[in-house]
Amino acid sequence: MSTGNDVLTATDWKRTFHAYGLGTDVPEHLSLLLSADPADRDRALGHLYSAVIHQGSVYSATVPAARFVAGTLSDPRLDAGLRPRLLGFLRDAAEAVAGHLAEPAPPVLPGPERERVYAAIGSEDEDEAIDIWEDEAFDSLMYHDAGVALRDAAAELYAAVHPHLTGPDGATRIRAVEAAGALARLGGRAPDLSGAADTAETREEGAVIVLVLGETGGDTAEFLAHADPAIRACAALAPGQRGNPAALTELLDAVRDPGEAEAWFADRPARFQGRDGVRVTLLREAARRCGPDDAERMLPVFRALAPLTPASGARADLGPMLEAAFPGGVPAAPSQAQRGYLRALADASPPWTGARVTGFTALLEGLGLPAERDAVRALA
Repeated sequence: MSTGNDVLTATDWKRTFHAYGLGTDVPEHLSLLLSADPADRDRALGHLYSAVIHQGSVYSATVPAARFVAGTLSDPRLDAGLRPRLLGFLRDAAEAVAGHLAEPAPPVLPGPERERVYAAIGSEDEDEAIDIWEDEAFDSLMYHDAGVALRDAAAELYAAVHPHLTGPDGATRIRAVEAAGALARLGGRAPDLSGAADTAETREEGAVIVLVLGETGGDTAEFLAHADPAIRACAALAPGQRGNPAALTELLDAVRDPGEAEAWFADRPARFQGRDGVRVTLLREAARRCGPDDAERMLPVFRALAPLTPASGARADLGPMLEAAFPGGVPAAPSQAQRGYLRALADASPPWTGARVTGFTALLEGLGLPAERDAVRALA
């Protein structure tokens, strides 16, 4: 396994790039990760997330940076409080690449073309440095020098993460499990997490273990009967539980109370750290699994949420259920369950206050539903 210093000295940083240009400034920032000064460490971490990973994109400089980070995880000079954040960086890099590699692969650039692109990236001519980002040749570097190269390094990165799966610090273990899971999906070795949730020290740790177990193809069925509703819901989210009525029941039960799921975690697992949060993530997955025949199962949830949902949250909270209940628009003769949705929607005042401004009525129109409350009531 490479050490951090090995990566710094062996990498030709002039042939790497990040969100703001050539990666020649990356080694200086990386070396600050081992500084005793917290301000230095914060600057280094800020550079990793502003340049080396930028808005979910990875670059050729991300690959040696990730290898450096992996090589420092067990370095005795590393501040212990920084280790979970660096594991989070490895997780985020792996997840970004997994999405990027889903795109069709462009041709590998021949040597002269590569030199042309790197020369343009480092050009003092601002227009040339900007225009190269729109060049098809640049797309090839993004795919192969960033995406494929990081996928090829997944096993090395996983080997560095693995010792921290069982470390003494709970926050480090949680981030290590998430990083190991992301690297497994990228091409590393899937961690063996079966049964581990029962020995987790906190709800957060148990939830992360079950989430990653499901995301890496493991069987989470045993956790559908767990005493903790948060663990049951995380088990139900697993792709392997799609089609399992018991898993759908858990998801629907979890979102019935608008505030309960959002209060589950003091430190949310990565799966729930986006804009949607816990409840909307669960709700959208439940709605995704529901066909027209399952609409009646979601109706009690819709009835509970509709009177509590303001217009600003109606698209996120009510939209997925309406999309599942009316997959083909409004039929000539709505079913009893569909009429129940329409009646609950018409009777709930908050979603209609400012609905057009927030785009909720646009959602209704897109589903073929009336965009006026009285018309919805009449249809019901």
